[in-house]
Amino acid sequence: MSEKEKLKITAILLAGGQSKRMGRDKAFLKLGEKTFFRIIIEKLNVYTDQIIVSANKDKEIYLSQLENTDINSVFVKDKDPYAGPLNAIVSCMPYIKNQLVFIATCDTPLLEPELIPFFVKKIDGYDAIIPVVNGKKQFLNTIYKRAALKIADKVYEEGKNSLYAWVNRLNVQEVAQEELKQVDDSLLSYWSINRPEDYERLLNIWQKDYY
Repeated sequence: MSEKEKLKITAILLAGGQSKRMGRDKAFLKLGEKTFFRIIIEKLNVYTDQIIVSANKDKEIYLSQLENTDINSVFVKDKDPYAGPLNAIVSCMPYIKNQLVFIATCDTPLLEPELIPFFVKKIDGYDAIIPVVNGKKQFLNTIYKRAALKIADKVYEEGKNSLYAWVNRLNVQEVAQEELKQVDDSLLSYWSINRPEDYERLLNIWQKDYY
C-alpha cells in the first residue's frame, strides 16, 4: 500500500468485548499471518494520526501484536468493563485530540480504509455519517464529530447503553449502500465476524482469493 496523507482524525478501535458468540477473543483471530487486531489497526493507521484502543485486557497483549511496526496507540480500559460499545466510546473521550473521530470495531478485518477520507468529505454540517447496508444502519466503522461524543456521555449517564439511543439524538447524514460501493464494492467493511461459522466462511473466502 502506498503512503497516504495522514488526516486530523482520531480512530477509536473497539477491542474490549467479551466475544461470547465466538467463544474466544475476536481481536486475536488470524487472517493469513496477522490477527484481526493488527490488520485493522494497520488500516486505521493509513489515514488517522491518533489511534485509541479500547481494551479490557493488559495492553502488553495488544502491543505484542504491533511488533515491527511504527504504530503508536493509546490504550484505554472501559469505565465499566464489558458494558458495551457506548461505554467504551465514552471511556475514550478524554484522550481524543481531534475534532473528527472514526470508530472501528475489531471484528471487521475486511474494513476498507478508503472509507475514512470518503466520509470526511461528507460530514461537514452533520454530527455523524451513518452508512446503511441491507437496510440496516451501521453505527460503527464510520465517522463522528467529537462534539457528538459529548452527547454519548450524556446518554450513558442517563443509564442508556445502546448506540441507537445515542445516534438517535444526532444530526446524521445517511449514506446508502449504492454510494458506499464507490469505495467498498463488496461492502465487506460491514461484515462482522461474530460466530465460528462466520470465521470459517471468512477463511474460505480468504484462501480462495489469496491462495
